Amino acid sequence: MEVKGNLDGLKPSQLKSLENLYRRRVVPRDVISPSLGTTLVSLSREIGREVALFIDRKGQIFEVFVGSAQYLSFPEMDWSERGRLAGLRLVHAHPDDMGLREDDLTNLVINRLDMVVVLFRAENSASVFIEYATTTPAWEPQRVESVPLHTFNLDFLSTIRELELQFTAEEKVRRVYGKNQAILCIVGESRKKVDRRLTELQELARTAMVHVDAVQFQIRKQPDPRTLVGKGKLDEIILAAKKFDSDMIIFDPELSPTQAKSITQLTELKVLDRTMLILDIFAQRASTSEGKLQVELAQLKYSLPRLVGKNAMMSRLMGGIGGRGPGETKLEIDRRRAQSRIEHLEKQITQLSSQRSLRRQRRKDRRIPVISILGYTNAGKSTLLRTITGADVLIEDKLFATLDPRTRRVRFPRNMDIIFTDTVGFIEDLPQDLQKAFRATLEELAESDLIVHLVDISDDDHDHKQKAVENIMTEMGLNGISHLTVYNKVDRLSYLD
Repeated sequence: MEVKGNLDGLKPSQLKSLENLYRRRVVPRDVISPSLGTTLVSLSREIGREVALFIDRKGQIFEVFVGSAQYLSFPEMDWSERGRLAGLRLVHAHPDDMGLREDDLTNLVINRLDMVVVLFRAENSASVFIEYATTTPAWEPQRVESVPLHTFNLDFLSTIRELELQFTAEEKVRRVYGKNQAILCIVGESRKKVDRRLTELQELARTAMVHVDAVQFQIRKQPDPRTLVGKGKLDEIILAAKKFDSDMIIFDPELSPTQAKSITQLTELKVLDRTMLILDIFAQRASTSEGKLQVELAQLKYSLPRLVGKNAMMSRLMGGIGGRGPGETKLEIDRRRAQSRIEHLEKQITQLSSQRSLRRQRRKDRRIPVISILGYTNAGKSTLLRTITGADVLIEDKLFATLDPRTRRVRFPRNMDIIFTDTVGFIEDLPQDLQKAFRATLEELAESDLIVHLVDISDDDHDHKQKAVENIMTEMGLNGISHLTVYNKVDRLSYLD
């Protein structure tokens, strides 16, 4: 069998000695035999490079690999067909007197090895020492300090069986969300902003039924134009995803088409951003034909600049989180057909806008006042509408529980009718394509006689969210309409307890 790795400059006799390692066997219960371990260290010191063995659970040497003097570099392996652990252990020797290094622990996690073992001869000593590490179900390396090889006595198979039982138990607890598991990555210019955006991104993930495995963040004044976070940080994020067996990475803020393309070239995971997550929630929530048209329009406008050839980012999103809505046949059409579909949808939405305009004019003619309830998402708008009107509307403690507007008429004393409208919730940095797609719906706000701005006073960040909504109202030209700020959920304030 062939020895792999850094073989340049090795003597034929040294290559022969390395090839002969394939003939050796290890008793299955042993991590490594003293004689094989000593041979490995001697070879490593002779050639001045690291020598590694991949050994399976039957004790057979699967592969022999040669690194450099300080580093063992080998391609990342796909052990998906082998189960959670690879069924292989990495046993290697250092030519110096160094124990386990950080790259050894990284290899343990990335390749899901049963165990990583290092052998070395201590300084001024003839004895060979062994040090090893395994991982936990949370993919955190657990290392054991070095001991002389001749005194080492660990039952390898029993250790691995116990570890796999822990994995099985953790699997039953953790996988409640199926394969919708994600690493969140937030980038901002200050820790305060990162914390605020993280809280909201976690809520968006919960609403989309995504289980958050871990969170990564980076504070920087300017995002990296290529990968948002920089190559080093991206490697760290991808490693975290491998630790938790996550199937997607969700970024905040929105990725540019260039950033999305660069990141997807470096990982096989789904790559989403905050905008895509919001669009996915809207796709889940849309129930009327009008709502579905609006969501499809927003998704196509977002995906159009990303439809460059067979874009890896878009092709990985078919089905599941980020892939709902238009579907594969519409997300992967060419740019010309996508633009044609956008124009068709815009015409349909314009027709709906005209129909809404006629209904508004009839209400004006009949002098029926309209009160619109708006606010940050999950501020309690639907609950207020139901309380005032008795309407049977959906109420959930989730973001964007209401997507399609709800209008209800209430008769007050003296035979006076008032129409209350519950609108889609606002959110900071509401995607522009979403605002444009929902313009027919949001036009209702411009014709209101009174706007009730509902604020969740129990939210620690209510001041910032209140200002965010006020900024959106300004952008939409609603400042000229009378409005009333109402503070909701006062019963949840801690100082009232």
